Order: sequence, then C-alpha cells, then structure tokens
Amino acid sequence: MLNSKKKIVAGIAMLSLYSFVLLAFRVHIAGTNHFIFLIWNWMLAVIPLLLSLLISALKDKNIMQVLAFTILGLLWLLVFPNAPYLITDLIHLKKRTMVPLWLDTLMLFAFAFTGLVSGLVSLYFVHGYIMHLMGKRLSWFVIGIVSIVASYGIYLGRFLRWNSWDVLTNTGMLVNDMLVHLFQIRAILVTGVFASFLIVSYFLVYILLTQKEKPYYYKQAINRE
Repeated sequence: MLNSKKKIVAGIAMLSLYSFVLLAFRVHIAGTNHFIFLIWNWMLAVIPLLLSLLISALKDKNIMQVLAFTILGLLWLLVFPNAPYLITDLIHLKKRTMVPLWLDTLMLFAFAFTGLVSGLVSLYFVHGYIMHLMGKRLSWFVIGIVSIVASYGIYLGRFLRWNSWDVLTNTGMLVNDMLVHLFQIRAILVTGVFASFLIVSYFLVYILLTQKEKPYYYKQAINRE
C-alpha cells in the first residue's frame, strides 16, 4: 500500500506541476496575473489530501487512534470541499483578446482535474479507515453524507463566497446564511448535482484503486462481510 500511495501522490504532484506550467505560460503571454488566484485555490485543495495521508496511517480501533481520526476527520471534512471546488473555477472561462481560448480551457481544466483527483483520492484514504471502523456497507452511507455536505460547502463557497475558515472566524453569520439558503432551489440543485457527480466519480476511483491493490482496511472489511 505504501508504494501505491507514493505513486498516487507522485501522480498528483505531476498534475499540479503541469497546471503551474500552463499558468506560468499564460501569465507570460498575457502579461497579467489575472489567474494567479488558482495557486491559492490549489493550495486549499491539497490540504485534504495531506490530512487524509495522516488518517491513512491509522491502523487500529483503540481509543487514541479513534480520537485522532475524529479530530483529523473533522478537519478533513471542513477543508474537503476545497478540492472539488476547483471545478467551479471553469466559470472564469471566456474569450479574451491576448490569450487563446483553448489555452485558458486547458489551464482551467488542468487545475480542476488536479483538485478533483486530489479530493477523490483523499476521500479514498479516509474511506479506508471508516470502513475499518464501521464495515463496508455503513461506510458507503457515510460517503454519501460526506458527498452531500461537501457539495453544499461548494455551494456556500461559490455562490455565497464563504471560506472554510469562516466556520471558526465568522460562525454566527455563516450558520445564519446556511439556514436561510438551505432549502432554496439553487442550493438544492447545486448540492444535488455536485453530490451525485462526486459519488459517481468516487465510485470509479474506488473501483480502480481497489482493483489495483486492496489495502489493509478493505481486506478487513471484506472479510467481515
């Protein structure tokens, strides 16, 4: 599993590097830093992956490791929406005078794809320990809940312009906005569409990774089933 983990992280690093090269080329051509915010969004997107790597190091069900998972898991859930959120940066795509449309398309897609893959891989690592604790069937229910929560987080970020850290720094106003917009049509549609997309995408990643090499967590869960 360790070798596979290294290869996965290396692959995401290569995707990231390619995205940076495209951005640098775009800045050179346009002579402006218009899309430099993509670097910040990328940084936020890889934090869930880093946290999931820590979670994937947990092996047992003792109190200390479950407590560690609870803390790390909550932090991970808080920042996880930042990874698939990069997909929404595609709304910045439009024809500009100095830069070919195809270049902006590829650049934005590269960042979006990197964020999506990073997020789905982090979900896979977290899913492993959840499966270890709860079993295979119940863990998939949790994945569904996580997908819905993350998708609502994407809605809050893109349309209401809230950030992950506002949970700690601006809790009252954030909760108020969440309650006010929770049942609005746009919030329901955005959350539902993104949640279904995340679930379908993750299921594909799950199949590909588990077929390649079943790690300790998945073997244990399968044996219990």
